[in-house]
Amino acid sequence: MTIEDQILANPVLREVNELLQNQTAKGLAKYGTTVNPMDYTTIEWLKHYREEMIDGAVYATVVIQKLEELQNEHP
Repeated sequence: MTIEDQILANPVLREVNELLQNQTAKGLAKYGTTVNPMDYTTIEWLKHYREEMIDGAVYATVVIQKLEELQNEHP
C-alpha cells in the first residue's frame, strides 16, 4: 500500500491532507504563491508561528468552555 493509499484509507490523515490542500489553495488565491522560506527571516517566521499558536490557544479555550457548559447542563 502506498503512502497515498494510507492517507486515503485513514480518515484522520485524509482530513489533514484535505486541510493542507484547502489552505494551500487559499494561500495561492490570496498571495499568488505557496509558502516561500525566503519571504521572512527566521525570527519573523517564529513570530508568525507564535501568532498562529496564540490564535489556536484562543480557539481551544472557546471549545473547552463550550464543552464545560454542555457538561454542566447535562451532568
